Formats: sequence, structure tokens, C-alpha cells
Amino acid sequence: MTSYDPRGHTWESWCSLMNELFAPQQLGVVTEDRWREWADGMSGNGYFMSSNIPDSRSFADWPDWAASLVGIMSIQP
Repeated sequence: MTSYDPRGHTWESWCSLMNELFAPQQLGVVTEDRWREWADGMSGNGYFMSSNIPDSRSFADWPDWAASLVGIMSIQP
């Protein structure tokens, strides 16, 4: 499992790419003001449960949270 690197992306472009990458999980695309809701929905999705995706409360903004996924998801089988 892998994740898109958020550097150089707006929330809208990164969220859209992730939604496309994981289409079967039906993550959807939301506006940037709802990124925490989207992030927490992803971390609670059964498909991602074993990835230890952090909830949004540990991060000041979405780029920091999304960057953490690059390392977490790249080591999953």
C-alpha cells in the first residue's frame, strides 16, 4: 500500500488522488475545511486499520498529517 506525497499539492488535488487510488474504500472528496473529518474517516476505515493511520488531532494541518502517511503506508505489505 502506498500514498501520494502531499508536497506540491493542494488539498483538493491530493484528496482527489487518494480517493482515486483507494476507490473501493469510497473515501470521497471533501473541501479543505473538512480535512480532519476525512482523515479520521480514513483512519477508521477497516481497510486501513492495520496501517496505524493517526487521527487528525495530532497534526496542525493536513499536509503534516498526509506526509505521515507516506512513511506509514509505504512499509505495509
